[in-house]
Amino acid sequence: GADPRFGRNLCALPPWAENYLFDITERPIPSKETALFWHIPKSGGTTAKRLYECLGQTLANRLGADPRFGHHKDKEVVTFKPYSSAPGLTYINVDTTTREGIIRAAKLGLVASKKADMIFTSDVQFAAEHLFDAEHKGRIFALFRNPVDRCVSKFYYLQTATWERTYRPEWQGMDVLEWATHENIDENFLVKKIMGLRLDDPIDIGDLIIAKEIVRRRFIVGLMNDMDESIRRFNIVLGLDYANVRGQQCREEYFGSKDHRRLQDDAAGSAVNSNPHPKVLEGTPEYNLIAERNALDMILWNYILRLYEDQRELINSYAR
Repeated sequence: GADPRFGRNLCALPPWAENYLFDITERPIPSKETALFWHIPKSGGTTAKRLYECLGQTLANRLGADPRFGHHKDKEVVTFKPYSSAPGLTYINVDTTTREGIIRAAKLGLVASKKADMIFTSDVQFAAEHLFDAEHKGRIFALFRNPVDRCVSKFYYLQTATWERTYRPEWQGMDVLEWATHENIDENFLVKKIMGLRLDDPIDIGDLIIAKEIVRRRFIVGLMNDMDESIRRFNIVLGLDYANVRGQQCREEYFGSKDHRRLQDDAAGSAVNSNPHPKVLEGTPEYNLIAERNALDMILWNYILRLYEDQRELINSYAR
């Protein structure tokens, strides 16, 4: 019979989650599935992306439609190698990080083309709804992080990240409490994004209940602070061999001793996206304020920690 932890459905899922994504209890058939990776900012997604590039996966992300590669006006889905210096790196000629780009990718038939191994996006609901359908379903993955740590990391990161669209030099010199009180509009990001809402939209407990159900029944969940185990599970579902020579080289490159310590300290990847900063400790006024302002995300986060434990056995069964 069905595992009771995954069996009882507390509420109806939105049609995109119900119909376009595989249930976590459906045994993966990697050759028939396209992976959708929800890249939550400052939660280890950049590291995961680089690791899968290293493992030779063909990715749809932001880079593919960059005009300098000359594929942004193509009328069909093509794969190409953006850098002669990195012959293993293969991209698809789309940008799945913006709504405009997602709509273009959908028109070109990205998923039906079977050319993408993995699609990375931060706009998870919009991407799932537009890129997939009942005939071409997605398998959804995400790395999650404590929402307070994620917010604080973003606060420090955007002060110096001149290359980001959301660079905020005016935050330099501001203390965390002042910022969290007056400046931070990124509240309950997880629940809002899963529900397809904007950051300034109001949400309530009903949204949280549906978001929890979507994650429970559809998401292969990983934790940024347990990266090696999370990637091990992802790879089982993706049907990727992590034990071969290339897998071990990639693993060493991204989770080797020095980088691994830095990754544990922050939502890092490389020196560019890694950003050492003071930590806000649980129980401090700063922590409590950010947690309170992200109350629904904190409930979801604690729920995800339980799901992560629950999924271990299920995913291990897929390796057998």
